[in-house]
Amino acid sequence: MQKKILAAVVASMMAGQAMAVTIVDDGTNKATIGGYLDLRYIDQDNAVKGHAGDSSRINFAFEHKLTEATTVFSKAEWGFDTTNGDTYVEAGKDKDFMWQRLAYIGAKNDQLGAISYGQQWSTYGMIAGYTDVFATTGGEASGYYGAEGDALGTARAEDALQYNHSFMGLNVSAQYQVGEKKLNATDTRDGSYAVAASYDLPMGLSFGAAYNEAKVDSSVAGDDFKAKSAIVGAKFEADKIYAAVTFAKLKNREADDYVGAADKSEGLEMYASFQVNEMFKVGGGYNQLKDKSNAAQKGELKYIPVEVVYTQGPIQLSGTYQFEDSKMADGTKAEDKVILQARYYF
Repeated sequence: MQKKILAAVVASMMAGQAMAVTIVDDGTNKATIGGYLDLRYIDQDNAVKGHAGDSSRINFAFEHKLTEATTVFSKAEWGFDTTNGDTYVEAGKDKDFMWQRLAYIGAKNDQLGAISYGQQWSTYGMIAGYTDVFATTGGEASGYYGAEGDALGTARAEDALQYNHSFMGLNVSAQYQVGEKKLNATDTRDGSYAVAASYDLPMGLSFGAAYNEAKVDSSVAGDDFKAKSAIVGAKFEADKIYAAVTFAKLKNREADDYVGAADKSEGLEMYASFQVNEMFKVGGGYNQLKDKSNAAQKGELKYIPVEVVYTQGPIQLSGTYQFEDSKMADGTKAEDKVILQARYYF
């Protein structure tokens, strides 16, 4: 029983390996290769139109069983661009052909839990991940990603020492980012910490909370600050239904381009889906991020995405229509967005 529970704890670390190819599995050593090629077409009149290819990735995972109860593991993952390196329409700028997404080493024990170090999915993501399940959009109002999410420890946390354990339905996680990381010309992250806990009920209902705080030093006298992210959430999984909601309060976070670097902001995310049959799923939700600072002009992220997802073997095809009500601080409003996706898992 403990072994099954622990497997669920480290599942987030091994995300993306569900359709991985096993190269070696002799009972002691295991090696897998996984990832997917993801192609998207985005149409939004006043923003982007064309091919986007920043979601594709390839990863390598390894395990070695030390004893019947203890296993050491590692994983490395890189993203790669499929737009020939000259078009990155989602962000409106060029991007390297390949970049590191994950790189960590750890050990797990059936009774004691798992400890790992490196760039890995964050403790904060234990809760933020509840609603980050759209095929091609979402995850923008919780503070999960945003500007410097990796460096501040809320996304794929860099330089992170992490502990995870689960027992009797209770899941706990703690994380500390070591060392310094340059954020921009004036700001440097000087460590961060995060804690999270969730509880799973037998009926399929889970709920929890997470907190992340990063200390940021500035070369400008008196401009040091702390970037804080707090989130609560709940999800329900049963048969063909999945539903989730998260609410986040952020301080000194640039979580989205519409809101920008706000002193204070609040985010609400919702998602629900229904598995029509083995191949088709329909889903929809809501993302809203409000600027709660005292700024005279405020932007707001606000949209409702509706999606249809088709899955057959290693192929995933999806279409999303995003009803937009977002606006920039200068009053510029976003147009509705269409996203078409084709993905092949390997």
